Amino acid sequence: MKRNLFFLIMIAIALITGSCSNDLDEVPAPAAGSSGHAITFESWTNKPLRAATKADDVTDFAVLATDTTTGAIDTVLINGVRVTGSNATSWTYTPLAFWPETAAVNFFAFSPTAAVGITNGATALAGQYDTIPGEPSIEYELPTVLTNQADLLVARHSGTYAAEGASGVTLNFRHALSRVLFQAKSESSMGFIVSSIKLKNVKSKATLDLNNVPKDATAFPYPTDNATIDTVGYQTFWEPDSPTAPTVVDLEANLTTTAVAGGGAWTYIVGDADALYVIPQENEASDLKNATLVTGADPSSLFYIEITYKEDGLGAVDRTYAVPVPAIVGDAYKSSIAFEMERQYTFQFELFGKKPIEFKGVTVSDYDEVTQEELLRLHWAGSNIYYDAALKHLTFADSDDKSKEQYQGVYFKWGSLTGISPLGAYVQGSTVTYPMGGEASAAPAWTAISYVTSDPGAHPRDAKYLTETAYDTISGVGDICKYLTERGWAPKGKRWRMPTSAEFGDAGDYGNVGATTWPAVSAVNADGTTALANGKQLRKLNTPFFPTSGFRNYTGGAVGYTGSNGYYWSSSPYSSTNGFSLLFVVPAAYPAYSHDRADGFPVRCVSE
Repeated sequence: MKRNLFFLIMIAIALITGSCSNDLDEVPAPAAGSSGHAITFESWTNKPLRAATKADDVTDFAVLATDTTTGAIDTVLINGVRVTGSNATSWTYTPLAFWPETAAVNFFAFSPTAAVGITNGATALAGQYDTIPGEPSIEYELPTVLTNQADLLVARHSGTYAAEGASGVTLNFRHALSRVLFQAKSESSMGFIVSSIKLKNVKSKATLDLNNVPKDATAFPYPTDNATIDTVGYQTFWEPDSPTAPTVVDLEANLTTTAVAGGGAWTYIVGDADALYVIPQENEASDLKNATLVTGADPSSLFYIEITYKEDGLGAVDRTYAVPVPAIVGDAYKSSIAFEMERQYTFQFELFGKKPIEFKGVTVSDYDEVTQEELLRLHWAGSNIYYDAALKHLTFADSDDKSKEQYQGVYFKWGSLTGISPLGAYVQGSTVTYPMGGEASAAPAWTAISYVTSDPGAHPRDAKYLTETAYDTISGVGDICKYLTERGWAPKGKRWRMPTSAEFGDAGDYGNVGATTWPAVSAVNADGTTALANGKQLRKLNTPFFPTSGFRNYTGGAVGYTGSNGYYWSSSPYSSTNGFSLLFVVPAAYPAYSHDRADGFPVRCVSE
C-alpha cells in the first residue's frame, strides 16, 4: 500500500476586476492648505469564488494615504483610518481627507481591520508615515488552527486628483497569504478515515512591508525562469520575524471530510470549501525519502506534512506518517519549497475627488476555483528546448510564457540527453552540441551521440517509454524534459516530461499559422533561438504553437527542411528501430509518424 506523497500542484491566481460609482452627497469644508478636493470611497463588485474572501464579504478596510509632494512620504492625509460600508452601498470614513492639487498620493490598505493574526492591531497603519524605508508594514502571527484563520487582503495604489478626482480611487485588494488544499485517494478497494493533517515546521510570525506589494498591477509577474528564492521573481514579500521558531499548523479538529473511499477517486480531506492559510515563505524541505511511520519524536525539524489515518473498518488503529514534500515549488527538485503570496496549492496524497479622495472601487484577486480535471490537465511548454547562453544550459519557456514560442529549438536523437545545434552541416569538432553537463561544447562524431537503441518493440501511442523505462543519466539517455527538471533547469513548479504520441492528438487538431507558403530558412542561431513564424497550432489544451524547426538526418546529421517542415519527438516507441513523432507540412499534420531514432528533432515538453 503506497503512503507516499503522490504529487503537488500549484495553481495560478485569476484577477477579477470591476467597480461601480456612488458619490458622497455632502462634502465638508476642506482643511487649510488643501486643494479643496476631498477623498471618498466607492463600492465595488467581484466574482464570488469558494472559501476565499470575495467583494461582497468585505465590510471594512484600513487606509493610510500619504502625499508625495517632495518625492518622499512627507504628509499624512489619511492616518490608518477605518473605512466602513458595503459593496452594495458606499464607503464612508471620518475625518475626511482632501486631495493635494497636483501631487500623487500613495494609498496603503488592508482588510479586514480586525484581521485575525495582525499583532499591531486594527489601527496598524496609524503613525506609519515617515521617510524610513520599509514603512508602512503589517506584523502578522499565523493562527495555528484552521477555524481561527481568516483571509487577509492588502492593497497599494498611487493616484492623483487629475486622474481620479472626478471618478474616485480604485483600490485593487489582493490576497496577502498562501492558500493550501488537501486531497487523498485510495487506489485499492479499501477505504480510509483521515483524522489529522498538519503542515510541520512552518514559520509562524512575519512582517509584510506594504511598499513591496506591487501597486496597481493586474497580476503578479510570476517568474518563468529558474530564479532561486533569493532573486527577483518569487512573490513572498513577507520577512519572517527573528527568532523564526517554526510552529506546527494543526488541522486535526477541523476536518470536514474524513472518509476516503476505495476505488481511486480524489477526495478533499479538509473540505473543498476550506483551506489552510500560510504565511508566504521559503522552507527547507526535509530529507525524508519516503513516508515514515511516526512512533515517537518528530523525524525532522524541517518542513514536511504529517497525516494520521486508519483503515475504514472495525478495530482499525490510527497511524501517523511523516510525508516528504518534493521541492518543486521553490526550485525544481532542490532543497527548498516556496509558498508564494496569492497562490493556491493543492497537496494530493495517495493513501496507502472636487469631492473627497474617494475610493472608486475595490477588487479582490481571487484564488481560482478549479475542477479536478483542470488540476490534472496537460500543460504544453511555451517553447521548444533551446540553449540559454547566460545560464549555460538547456532550458525552455513555461506554459504561460509565449514570448519564445517561435524558437526553433535544438535537436535531439530519440531519447538522447545531448542537444545538437541546428546550424549548418554536422562537422565533428566544429558543430556545437549541448551535453548533459550544461555548457556548449565541440561536437563528437555523429555516431558517438548516445540515444535509445534498445529494442522495446511496438508500443501504443500513449506509452511513456523514454520517461518511465529508458531513463538512464549514466548512459546519457532517456527523457530530456525529465532530466532538465531534475537538474533544476526547467521552469519551476512543475514535473516536466516528453509528450506521448497520443498527446500530439489527431491530424484534424492542427491548423496553419503564418504565411500560406513555407520557404526554407538557412540562417539560424546555433542555440536554437531563431524565431520561425510559420508552423502549426494545436487547437486544444493550451493551444501550443509548433514552429517549422526542421531536422538533422540520421545518416550523418545533415540539416533539412528548416522553415518548411516540422518534426517533434514523442516518448513513445514505434518499433524496434523507430520512434513516434509529429510531422507536419503546409497541407497537413501527421501526429503519429514514424522516424528513425537517430534523426535529430526538437522536443516540446509537457507537464500535468
